Amino acid sequence: MKKRSPPEPGTKTLRERLREETEQALLEAGEQVFAEQGVGGTRIEDISKRAGVAVGTLYNYFEDREELLAALMARRRAELVKVLDEVSEGARGKPWHEEFDAFLRATLTFLEQHRRFFSILVQGEMTAPRHTSAAEKRSGSGLDDVHACAERLVRRGVAEGVLKPEFAALYPALLLGMLRSAIVHDRYTDSPGPLIALMEPFRDFFLKGAGKKR
Repeated sequence: MKKRSPPEPGTKTLRERLREETEQALLEAGEQVFAEQGVGGTRIEDISKRAGVAVGTLYNYFEDREELLAALMARRRAELVKVLDEVSEGARGKPWHEEFDAFLRATLTFLEQHRRFFSILVQGEMTAPRHTSAAEKRSGSGLDDVHACAERLVRRGVAEGVLKPEFAALYPALLLGMLRSAIVHDRYTDSPGPLIALMEPFRDFFLKGAGKKR
């Protein structure tokens, strides 16, 4: 019988690939069901059924619903940070305003891709008392790395004289809060449009403010 040659360094085994694919399927199914039923209304059985696996298989990957949600948020957060890192890298040597526009466009596009999921999370924050679950403690605040991307953008804007330095420490949080409001806006709008349509008013608001000129 011919011996099977060992995998090359860095090559994943079939077992590893299958495990990654199953985990990805569970996270995708979780996002869909959370978006449809809300976090509180979702059962582990609903997620496993949507993913096409047995409940026992899901428990091999995640301890409970909260751990799956924390893993999903960590995955989406990492994806957004990767996109924003690419925006920063691609903006080298270009005017700051181009990087700012690319930052807004990339974030709004990402939120659009996962709109229903983020909408249900934001609505949950607005209607339920805040508590910190064990899963949230394990995954951190959830915004530190995204906030760091915003800080990097702001530092460049201040250094190049585009942004006023007086309140620069507040700008990253204000920028992220403004982008988060794209999802909050859905809750109070009868017929929400594409989130990318908010890019121009967001740009204008952040760079010029809401105060009327006197």
